[in-house]
Amino acid sequence: MFLRKLSEVPVPFLFAVNGHKANPQLENGYTRIANELFEAIIEYPFTCAELRIILLIIRRTYGWKTSKSYISYGSVARKLRMDIRYIKRRINKLIFENVLVKEKTEWENRIGLNKQYTSWQLWKTGRIRNSRPLGSGQQTTGK
Repeated sequence: MFLRKLSEVPVPFLFAVNGHKANPQLENGYTRIANELFEAIIEYPFTCAELRIILLIIRRTYGWKTSKSYISYGSVARKLRMDIRYIKRRINKLIFENVLVKEKTEWENRIGLNKQYTSWQLWKTGRIRNSRPLGSGQQTTGK
Protein backbone atom coordinates (compact mmCIF):
# COMPACT_ATOMS: atom_id res chain seq x y z
CA MET A 1 0.00 0.00 0.00
CA PHE A 2 1.56 3.29 -1.10
CA LEU A 3 0.17 6.26 0.79
CA ARG A 4 1.66 9.70 0.87
CA LYS A 5 0.55 10.74 4.35
CA LEU A 6 -0.29 8.91 7.53
CA SER A 7 -3.44 11.05 7.77
CA GLU A 8 -4.78 9.23 4.67
CA VAL A 9 -4.89 5.92 6.56
CA PRO A 10 -8.20 5.14 8.31
CA VAL A 11 -7.86 4.90 12.09
CA PRO A 12 -9.41 1.39 12.29
CA PHE A 13 -6.81 0.23 9.76
CA LEU A 14 -3.96 1.63 11.89
CA PHE A 15 -5.30 -0.22 14.93
CA ALA A 16 -5.47 -3.51 13.01
CA VAL A 17 -1.97 -3.18 11.50
CA ASN A 18 -0.34 -2.29 14.81
CA GLY A 19 -2.04 -5.09 16.73
CA HIS A 20 -4.18 -2.76 18.85
CA LYS A 21 -7.61 -3.92 19.85
CA ALA A 22 -10.58 -1.63 19.44
CA ASN A 23 -12.45 -0.85 22.64
CA PRO A 24 -15.36 1.47 21.83
CA GLN A 25 -17.20 2.71 24.92
CA LEU A 26 -20.39 4.76 25.21
CA GLU A 27 -18.58 6.96 27.71
CA ASN A 28 -16.31 8.11 24.87
CA GLY A 29 -19.28 9.40 22.87
CA TYR A 30 -22.19 8.09 20.87
CA THR A 31 -24.63 9.26 18.23
CA ARG A 32 -28.27 9.22 19.26
CA ILE A 33 -30.85 8.68 16.48
CA ALA A 34 -34.48 7.58 16.59
CA ASN A 35 -35.03 3.94 15.62
CA GLU A 36 -37.86 4.91 13.25
CA LEU A 37 -35.55 7.23 11.30
CA PHE A 38 -32.74 4.67 11.33
CA GLU A 39 -35.14 2.01 9.94
CA ALA A 40 -36.15 4.42 7.16
CA ILE A 41 -32.48 4.92 6.25
CA ILE A 42 -31.98 1.15 6.16
CA GLU A 43 -34.98 0.60 3.87
CA TYR A 44 -34.33 3.47 1.45
CA PRO A 45 -32.33 2.37 -1.66
CA PHE A 46 -29.25 4.55 -1.17
CA THR A 47 -26.06 3.91 -3.08
CA CYS A 48 -23.01 3.06 -1.01
CA ALA A 49 -21.58 6.58 -1.43
CA GLU A 50 -24.90 8.21 -0.49
CA LEU A 51 -25.17 6.06 2.62
CA ARG A 52 -21.63 6.99 3.68
CA ILE A 53 -22.46 10.69 3.19
CA ILE A 54 -25.65 10.35 5.23
CA LEU A 55 -23.84 8.54 8.04
CA LEU A 56 -21.18 11.25 8.13
CA ILE A 57 -23.83 13.98 8.25
CA ILE A 58 -25.66 12.13 11.03
CA ARG A 59 -22.37 11.90 12.94
CA ARG A 60 -21.66 15.62 12.50
CA THR A 61 -25.17 16.68 13.45
CA TYR A 62 -26.87 14.24 15.81
CA GLY A 63 -23.46 13.26 17.18
CA TRP A 64 -23.11 16.84 18.40
CA LYS A 65 -26.78 17.05 19.47
CA THR A 66 -27.86 19.42 16.71
CA SER A 67 -30.11 18.96 13.68
CA LYS A 68 -27.97 20.93 11.18
CA SER A 69 -24.31 21.78 11.04
CA TYR A 70 -21.89 23.80 8.92
CA ILE A 71 -20.43 21.11 6.69
CA SER A 72 -18.28 21.83 3.65
CA TYR A 73 -18.11 19.65 0.57
CA GLY A 74 -14.34 19.56 0.99
CA SER A 75 -14.50 18.22 4.55
CA VAL A 76 -16.89 15.47 3.44
CA ALA A 77 -14.65 14.61 0.47
CA ARG A 78 -11.55 14.43 2.68
CA LYS A 79 -13.21 12.30 5.36
CA LEU A 80 -14.71 9.86 2.85
CA ARG A 81 -11.64 9.97 0.56
CA MET A 82 -13.74 10.79 -2.50
CA ASP A 83 -13.55 13.40 -5.23
CA ILE A 84 -15.14 16.71 -4.19
CA ARG A 85 -17.05 17.01 -7.48
CA TYR A 86 -18.60 13.59 -6.91
CA ILE A 87 -19.50 14.55 -3.32
CA LYS A 88 -21.18 17.76 -4.55
CA ARG A 89 -23.27 15.79 -7.06
CA ARG A 90 -24.31 13.17 -4.48
CA ILE A 91 -25.18 15.77 -1.81
CA ASN A 92 -27.15 17.86 -4.31
CA LYS A 93 -29.04 14.72 -5.40
CA LEU A 94 -29.87 13.94 -1.76
CA ILE A 95 -31.06 17.53 -1.27
CA PHE A 96 -33.19 17.30 -4.44
CA GLU A 97 -34.72 14.06 -3.12
CA ASN A 98 -35.50 15.80 0.22
CA VAL A 99 -33.29 13.39 2.15
CA LEU A 100 -30.99 16.23 3.21
CA VAL A 101 -31.89 19.83 3.94
CA LYS A 102 -29.52 22.70 3.27
CA GLU A 103 -29.47 26.30 4.40
CA LYS A 104 -26.98 28.31 2.39
CA THR A 105 -25.36 31.42 3.79
CA GLU A 106 -22.82 33.57 1.96
CA TRP A 107 -19.89 31.21 2.45
CA GLU A 108 -21.16 28.13 4.24
CA ASN A 109 -23.71 25.36 3.93
CA ARG A 110 -25.72 24.29 6.93
CA ILE A 111 -26.71 20.70 6.17
CA GLY A 112 -28.81 18.18 8.06
CA LEU A 113 -30.91 15.06 7.63
CA ASN A 114 -34.60 15.59 6.83
CA LYS A 115 -36.24 13.54 9.57
CA GLN A 116 -39.59 13.70 7.75
CA TYR A 117 -38.65 10.56 5.83
CA THR A 118 -42.09 10.21 4.23
CA SER A 119 -41.23 13.28 2.14
CA TRP A 120 -38.11 11.63 0.69
CA GLN A 121 -38.55 11.63 -3.08
CA LEU A 122 -38.60 7.94 -4.00
CA TRP A 123 -41.25 7.07 -1.44
CA LYS A 124 -43.27 10.10 -2.47
CA THR A 125 -43.24 9.11 -6.16
CA GLY A 126 -43.76 5.42 -5.45
CA ARG A 127 -40.89 4.36 -7.72
CA ILE A 128 -39.72 1.69 -5.28
CA ARG A 129 -41.40 -1.60 -6.05
CA ASN A 130 -42.89 -3.42 -3.03
CA SER A 131 -41.63 -0.80 -0.59
CA ARG A 132 -43.53 1.59 1.62
CA PRO A 133 -42.48 3.99 4.37
CA LEU A 134 -42.49 2.66 7.90
CA GLY A 135 -45.76 3.00 9.72
CA SER A 136 -47.78 2.08 6.64
CA GLY A 137 -48.53 -1.46 7.81
CA GLN A 138 -45.30 -3.02 6.57
CA GLN A 139 -43.57 -5.31 9.03
CA THR A 140 -39.90 -4.72 9.71
CA THR A 141 -39.19 -8.12 11.24
CA GLY A 142 -38.25 -10.06 8.13
CA LYS A 143 -41.27 -12.43 8.43
